[in-house]
Amino acid sequence: MKLNWKSIFGNKEISTDDSSVRKNEVDSDQHVDFYYTNIINSIILYTSESAKLEKMAPILIDPLTELYEELDYAYTPTCFDSVFEVGLIDHSFKKELLEFKKEIDEIPAELWHWEFLDNHENWTTIRQKANALLDKLGITSRIYNDDYTTVYDSNGSVIIKGKKV
Repeated sequence: MKLNWKSIFGNKEISTDDSSVRKNEVDSDQHVDFYYTNIINSIILYTSESAKLEKMAPILIDPLTELYEELDYAYTPTCFDSVFEVGLIDHSFKKELLEFKKEIDEIPAELWHWEFLDNHENWTTIRQKANALLDKLGITSRIYNDDYTTVYDSNGSVIIKGKKV
């Protein structure tokens, strides 16, 4: 069954009609769906316990490392700000999303190990906040969107070909 990720993520279509969006804005934000997907995916990862993350190894390669790196990349100012500029995420959520990122950044290095993900108070709180944040954004699914992910086998052959960015 093929899922419609845009409907799952509540993604809004970007109109290219000159009366609703200036052409140069659309051109400069041609990758905004990718940026939006990164933000949502990064939060979805924080809703997951270790067993679910480990099952994602074919997509994420090293799930624990990518847990942080996915969020870090999603919050790159150009990528992050673009989703608000075109209205994929309402500006009213920007502060809360930035606070979530700040809280992740403040997790002590010694807690970034598999044995803490499922039972440490910090990680339990992060999972709850990630779920609540996705709910506020209208995201009902907790399925990682791999539309932009290309997966290779051990021989370097493409198993899953993601969209080009």
